Amino acid sequence: MLNVVIADAELELIPGGEMLDDYQVRKYAKKRKKPAAEVLLDSNFLHGAIERHFPGGSTRMGRPDIFYILLQVLQESILNKRGGLLRVYIHTKHNKVIHIAPQTRVPKSYNRFVGLMEDLFKKQEIQSGQEKLLTLKDADLFSLLDDLGKEVVLLSPRGGRPSKPEDIIREDMSLVIGGFAEGDFQTDVYSRYSAHSIFPDELTIWSVASEIVVRYECMFGPL
Repeated sequence: MLNVVIADAELELIPGGEMLDDYQVRKYAKKRKKPAAEVLLDSNFLHGAIERHFPGGSTRMGRPDIFYILLQVLQESILNKRGGLLRVYIHTKHNKVIHIAPQTRVPKSYNRFVGLMEDLFKKQEIQSGQEKLLTLKDADLFSLLDDLGKEVVLLSPRGGRPSKPEDIIREDMSLVIGGFAEGDFQTDVYSRYSAHSIFPDELTIWSVASEIVVRYECMFGPL
């Protein structure tokens, strides 16, 4: 089994406090026909508001688009659809953990994906009939990884000389990738795990995940 764990993900609702009263936030929430407190933080539309309340934060905060692309790649992979050997978890920087069930299909529309995430944060779970597709629970990263009980492989640009993916992949493993566009982990992952890299330059998280998934498919999966 391959667990893909996205750590310290920049996925959250608009923070409470003064930001909820920001004119740009109120305008955006009105357009979405939702209370501002139930709207996903998205720097694509709220870049200015983020900068006003979190100076310098707009390059990292509010990036649901990252997870929209990532989940399209993972949920539609052969490993997930045919092999049943993939499980995906998103750990947010506020210690929320989202479990994406293998049968979950990500909406093709980005706007619908954002709405789905907003519903998840509000309801804590998304169901189709009797099946739970998405669940949201409180948990820190280390608790999640301990519960999964697999060997942890941490990928980071700080991993030094790049390794071949085949050299770090294990049949039973939890792969940890940072859920942010810039910067480093907020959780002190380096105190518990050795970091590895697979390329000398920084890659998007969906590029990293796809490289590992495809090789895992070849080594242990249905290919």
